[in-house]
Amino acid sequence: MNNALETGKKVLRILNENGHLAYFVGGFVRDFLLGTTSSDIDITSSATPDEVTRIFPGTKATGVKYGTVTVFLDHHSFEVTTFRTDGDSQDARHPDEVGFTRTLSIDLERRDFTVNALAMDAAGDIIDLYGGRADLEAKILRAIGDPARRFREDALRILRAFRFVARLDFTIEPKTFEGIRANRALLDNVSGERVLTELKYIVRSPYAVKAYAAMAASGVLDRLEPIAAGVRFLAVHDPVKLSFEEFAALCFFLGDHAIPASWRLSNRERQSIQKILNLVEVTEADAFDILIVYVNGLDGCLAANAVNRTIDPARNQEDAIRAMDAALPIHKTCELAFKGDDILASTPLTDARTIGGIIDDLIYQVITGRVPNDYTQLREHALSLIRRMGERHDG
Repeated sequence: MNNALETGKKVLRILNENGHLAYFVGGFVRDFLLGTTSSDIDITSSATPDEVTRIFPGTKATGVKYGTVTVFLDHHSFEVTTFRTDGDSQDARHPDEVGFTRTLSIDLERRDFTVNALAMDAAGDIIDLYGGRADLEAKILRAIGDPARRFREDALRILRAFRFVARLDFTIEPKTFEGIRANRALLDNVSGERVLTELKYIVRSPYAVKAYAAMAASGVLDRLEPIAAGVRFLAVHDPVKLSFEEFAALCFFLGDHAIPASWRLSNRERQSIQKILNLVEVTEADAFDILIVYVNGLDGCLAANAVNRTIDPARNQEDAIRAMDAALPIHKTCELAFKGDDILASTPLTDARTIGGIIDDLIYQVITGRVPNDYTQLREHALSLIRRMGERHDG
């Protein structure tokens, strides 16, 4: 981390030596002042992309349209963006045009919040033109200039505001909050993928409940219908800490929604959410039992239980679930003492579906304690079952 910072300062000095202004900017400076420095360092400079490329051979053009190139130095990479101005935005996501400038103050005034408009030079001196440092100390999130304009420029900033509340315990300044409320319809311009990314940050942050309350009060949930019921519920309750998958399942359960197609989830995430949702529905009226624990596994059942006890603390069955899991004679099919290969070796059966049905019955017998997990007794039960199947067929 310190190596990245020192290398970043080296980039600043090299740019300075070549006649250009250069500063660390944005989230890195904010987090540095909070004592949580990272290796994700952005640089802003008076140098144009072409000028940066001439100074640093091997530079990668990552966003030249917006003045951004990536510099590689001493095994570290840094995005260097030219001081710029942003024009109006027709899609409320990206500027229609950008212009380069040689003035830091002009670049900083286009940014979203005062705490993100802080810059740092190679000597470590902070440039604070908008009171960002005071807002940082007071945990205030304040838009730069006209809040409505900031959100019209990029509606994603609305969700990022709630991310800062969730992560850093910020309070949104009243005019900024009103700007969010008045422009919440612009969230329709934000892709489901970007909404999902911001939601994950919010849910996994330490002050998520504070963010939920702010989201509910601002009216943005009108534009986030799949999660609206869940977030409103969480905003006024004292939930256990939920994973993102548990959060999503709770929202879809309370809101009676399916997983949005626009959410670009991994297969694992999608399957996990659906599994939790199914379990919550199954256990809404009936308690977990040992078969449910076997089929869904300890982690799956505990995830569904986290949702259940968030909705109603009286439905907490964690101790019972753990006890049932500990009491299971087997946890996987492969732990059966009498397996599919044994059926093939002991009987003339070859049909995979029939053998699978017999294995399912053996698992049921073992899990419910009707037959012990013993080779001889399971073989006896399987052969008896096969004989009965034959008798039914003959009849």
